[in-house]
Amino acid sequence: MTTDDRDYLTGRKNLQQGSERNTRKRIRDRIRNGVYDFEYLTADLEQRDINQLVRDTDELNEELFAAAEDVIAFVFRMCAHAPDSGQSTDDRFRELLQNGIEKGLDERYEVLDFNLDLQYGLPREQRERLLRKVREGGDLTLPELREALENGYFDDSYRFRPLDNDGLPKNVDPKDVLSHDDF
Repeated sequence: MTTDDRDYLTGRKNLQQGSERNTRKRIRDRIRNGVYDFEYLTADLEQRDINQLVRDTDELNEELFAAAEDVIAFVFRMCAHAPDSGQSTDDRFRELLQNGIEKGLDERYEVLDFNLDLQYGLPREQRERLLRKVREGGDLTLPELREALENGYFDDSYRFRPLDNDGLPKNVDPKDVLSHDDF
């Protein structure tokens, strides 16, 4: 994008209505072409050029990696605003990320395992949902258990007991876990 395009997006430059429509289209076209250019950067840019990009003199180019975070953020926003195709935002993003990693690997390597436990939302709602799940005796996934333990969601009132061969906690009478529907 040009400096004028950046100034317009950040609100430092105002345009007339007709000019604004043309500017927005030009920005979209430049973004689209820029995203398409990543194919050439991935496939054809020499290793020595990449090495020079990621180093600022002999140091890591922190600004470049901060900008790369913005690239990932933009890709996530694209996934969130894509037309409904039966694929969730998370699944589309996870697929793009995995495929991108595979394209970026040297031909000697391959992705052996790919796990991305993507969780986002309002922290208070997530905490309440997780605590409700625990109170109701629901099963927790490993990421949920990790989140609960790391954020101190459990206090001394929660007891974790090893299970017997029957799948019940040790020293628990099976009759104690029956509901009134079981009688």
